Amino acid sequence: MPRYSINESRINQTLQELGHLGESPEGMDRVAYSPEDIAGRDYTIKLMQEAGLETRIDAAGNIIGRRAGSDDNLPAIALGSHTDTVPKGGKYDGALGVMGAIEVIRTLEEQGHRTRHPLEVIDFTNEEGTRFHRWLVGSRSMSGLLEQEDLDALDDDGLSLGPCIADIGGDLSRIGEAVRSPGELAAYFELHIEQGPYLHQSGNPIGVVTGITGRAVFEVEIEGKANHAGTTPMSTRRDALVSASKLVLNIQKMAAEQEICRVSTVGSIKAIPNAVNVIPGHASIGLEFRDTDMEALAAAEQELRRITDQAAVDDIVDIDVIRHRFTSAVPITADMQALVAEAAENCGMAWEPLASGAGHDAQAVANIAPVAMIFVPSIDGISHAIEEYSTPQDCANGVQVLLELLLLADDRS
Repeated sequence: MPRYSINESRINQTLQELGHLGESPEGMDRVAYSPEDIAGRDYTIKLMQEAGLETRIDAAGNIIGRRAGSDDNLPAIALGSHTDTVPKGGKYDGALGVMGAIEVIRTLEEQGHRTRHPLEVIDFTNEEGTRFHRWLVGSRSMSGLLEQEDLDALDDDGLSLGPCIADIGGDLSRIGEAVRSPGELAAYFELHIEQGPYLHQSGNPIGVVTGITGRAVFEVEIEGKANHAGTTPMSTRRDALVSASKLVLNIQKMAAEQEICRVSTVGSIKAIPNAVNVIPGHASIGLEFRDTDMEALAAAEQELRRITDQAAVDDIVDIDVIRHRFTSAVPITADMQALVAEAAENCGMAWEPLASGAGHDAQAVANIAPVAMIFVPSIDGISHAIEEYSTPQDCANGVQVLLELLLLADDRS
């Protein structure tokens, strides 16, 4: 049995209250730095303060609530996630981790339990990266992983990051002050919906995350020759869009049939001049590969370059493969996985090991502290959409395991 029981109705009430901020008939619109995001942040700060946390906003705009431990010489144990959403997203992605962490603190306060370690609840800013096309901004800031291109980023309207950081209480000119040193945090624990179908299909209430996926992003530019659609013989065409279409199917096969990597996706395609009566002279596709094994991502890149080289010869087109950012996979250490499994068993809940196919703040924080993640089921595996849903019981189960995980770690580290 767990040592203390969280308040199931309260955690689900806070999830629903947060979920009203930015809610629309099409889904959640609490995009980072928007008025709706700021309203969600204000609500989060209010809950933190009601739970007795001392709150501050760091230079990156991360909200940090701190609770003293019985030995403040020990490094803090941190819990958290994010409250920003993708456009037309769901109510649970990120939100469960923050609201659940606050519920853990409330439960400890009500039980009069003082942990040995100081505790921190963190609401990381701009995890989703929708605006500025730079993701994990808050957690990468804290982990010292921001690059100059992050600081120089512009949104689709040409606005810079600095004023947006200022709008949420940060200061881009002092962003270095947000960096935490290795050893400053004893551990970081993140509760999250699975965003996949496996727990929903198995019926297990808890997923023990074994690793967080790596991601390799590419753009492929194809140069053929534009010409009249009615007068150019089929045998003489250099149709860039036809070449792109063949590549789309071959990239799909890399994961679906060849199993070179876990998943492969072509998510964007453009044709120029994009007119029905003109053979496309130029086409571009945007694609990504994901796997928890970086060697698999390297193999996927090698195969991508092989098939594009072959397509250039077969279709008499010029092809340029542009390699964008690689995000490193983050394995969760065996001891951290075992601690989550023990916490689930102490709560009487079945669990299964799962790799995360989505990115999370934990993968940035892993550069400065040991991390662990807890998954709960997503109904039908749906996420980043209005249909995203985890049942009240599943949400409460995750928070209960999060509390037990924290207590185990506090006892042993």
